[in-house]
Amino acid sequence: MLVTGVETFEGLGFPLTDSPFSGHSTGPFNCASSMNPETKTRSSASVAYFSPVAARPNLKVFLNSVVEKIVLDRNGSEEPQATGVQIIQDGVKITVSAAKEVILSAGVFGSPKLLELSGIGDPELLKLYGIEAQVTNPYVGTNLQDHAVAGISFEVADGIATLDNMMRKDPATIAQAAELYQTHKSGPFISTGVTSFAYLPTIDFTKDSGELRKALETLSDATDFHPLDPARFDILRNLLKKGDEGTAQFCLLAGQWAPTGKNSTRPEDSSPPLPENFVTIFTAVSHPLSSGTVHISSADPSALPTVDPAYFSQPLDVELQARHLRTVETIVAAPPFSALLKPGGKRNDPATIMNGDLEKAKALARSGSGTNWHSCGTCAMAPRDKGGVVDASLRVYGVKGLRIVDASVFPFIPQSNTQTLVYAVAERASDIIKGGL
Repeated sequence: MLVTGVETFEGLGFPLTDSPFSGHSTGPFNCASSMNPETKTRSSASVAYFSPVAARPNLKVFLNSVVEKIVLDRNGSEEPQATGVQIIQDGVKITVSAAKEVILSAGVFGSPKLLELSGIGDPELLKLYGIEAQVTNPYVGTNLQDHAVAGISFEVADGIATLDNMMRKDPATIAQAAELYQTHKSGPFISTGVTSFAYLPTIDFTKDSGELRKALETLSDATDFHPLDPARFDILRNLLKKGDEGTAQFCLLAGQWAPTGKNSTRPEDSSPPLPENFVTIFTAVSHPLSSGTVHISSADPSALPTVDPAYFSQPLDVELQARHLRTVETIVAAPPFSALLKPGGKRNDPATIMNGDLEKAKALARSGSGTNWHSCGTCAMAPRDKGGVVDASLRVYGVKGLRIVDASVFPFIPQSNTQTLVYAVAERASDIIKGGL
């Protein structure tokens, strides 16, 4: 399917223009996977970073633990010092002291939660839960961004191999896949399932400058909700004007996607797989204007935070997602991709049949989009008066001896998936810390 997809994009006038890893390209490509090429096993942060040093005497891992808060000590100083972390392990409260500093790496949802539980955040919010404000920063937990993704599944022609039987948990198919992996290190189990990608500009705007002008007028009317919004708007404005970089990511799955309204991360919310076989094309706006929040819901550290992604709260995000969803219909109708599909075949949901209607596409964008698991930005690296929570050395403003190292520090969501950039932040953080900055 990859070769077919590449030929289809080229036929539509969108070949790969540059390395997809340059950040300045459009067109299709095959994404790299986190896999050991010799053992055909997943290469993760645990395998690559933790396992080689797990036996070090200066490394201790606390299992079955919940972090309650970061311990802050003013000791007569205007700025508090992070002196350790308070945890509960197997029901026992423990304080782990820091010899030099505390490094927080709890992720886009966990890091702002722990800051707030420790009294770092918006005083009005903290007051609601009886937490005394130690450091005032109303931007903790704001600037939440994600690539909201929507997928359209098209029934494939007879004889086209897909992953649908795997999704249906067919015992014979799973047994065969397991045999291929165990015996030959081949088959479905060596793939992430989604490896074919493309970045495309908003094709409607490259063909019709009037449509672009209307979109830019919408952008100029956008309301600022966060101090980083003006810069966010400028980034998108420049991308739309130039038209030579992607404003959305497209990817291909050789299988079906849950029907509209059921794109939940919870298995109990998913509809049963359809009996037919499908291929799905997903699209997600690369540089959304909308940003949401994540905040504590209680002073209880075991309570989940309240997450509001605010998807499509900016109208232009809906406009872009809808226009890219229409492009999906253009892609599948073009040869040679069209030969993969069954003539008059089904789709995963009637709501995905737009036939070029922009209003139907907007309705699908709103109802059929969900998380792409690329959330970031809730403890942004930026000047403090511009909505920042950490500085260029990842130090939390207003606190001594506290850094954050995870995706929450991204000020803006990248065009791409976030995994590689998280590793880059971690590597850079190690250099900063070793350099004593």
